[in-house]
Amino acid sequence: MSDTHDPYQALRFPGFRLLLTGIFIAGLGERMIDVALGWELYQRTGSALVLGGVGLAVVIPVILLSLPAGHIIDRFNRKYIVIISQAVLALVSLGLTVLSFERGSLVLIYGCLMLYGCASAFNSPAAATLVPQVVDERAFENAATWDSSVGQLASVLGPAVGGLLIALLGGATLVYAINAGVI
Repeated sequence: MSDTHDPYQALRFPGFRLLLTGIFIAGLGERMIDVALGWELYQRTGSALVLGGVGLAVVIPVILLSLPAGHIIDRFNRKYIVIISQAVLALVSLGLTVLSFERGSLVLIYGCLMLYGCASAFNSPAAATLVPQVVDERAFENAATWDSSVGQLASVLGPAVGGLLIALLGGATLVYAINAGVI
């Protein structure tokens, strides 16, 4: 019997299909938020410095929490860490929805972004450990390929969908609401 390559091997695991769907939706939402934030903040302020602050507000918590997050991820159930961090990311999107609708202060928006960075510091490494838990060892390489491909697809489609929604809906507020799951 010859070994034939099955490009869909990892997709035969129901848990992996569910995880992959979650990875795609989360990645798509994150990239939509990136576009919406950039568009809204530049529209409101006209300042490139404010846009630079967005990246800084997100990356500082990630850097500061990377070691403690790794320690916590190693000690506790990673699935629950992902669930909690995704819930925090949804609450951040909800906060951004309100701040966008009310034209809230930049300080509060940056506060939301710092919380976003905190949740991301836990979410990304914890989510990366879930793939080997939902597929057989023989399907891991195939699963890693699917995981990477779906992540790249979300990274490409997210900004396009975010921009399209901004154009169709007339602003960023509803993009945040969609990402929060309110709409």
